[in-house]
Amino acid sequence: MTDAIKHSVGIATAAVRVGINLVRDVVAFFAAAPDPTPEEDALNSAIRGGELNHRTGRFDDGTDPAGWYERD
Repeated sequence: MTDAIKHSVGIATAAVRVGINLVRDVVAFFAAAPDPTPEEDALNSAIRGGELNHRTGRFDDGTDPAGWYERD
């Protein structure tokens, strides 16, 4: 009986270790996401809304005094 309990505890410990390693790897994968490119950043701003500021190339609230909001 004692050997069966030791064997069960060993299997449970191994399963917990595998689960912890899996969670750690998944978190590391998502934490290593690359920074967005300027094109992706502009697209994200477009989804949120706003006016395209052609001076900066980004979407904003349309109040930049040095920016222009229409194509030349």
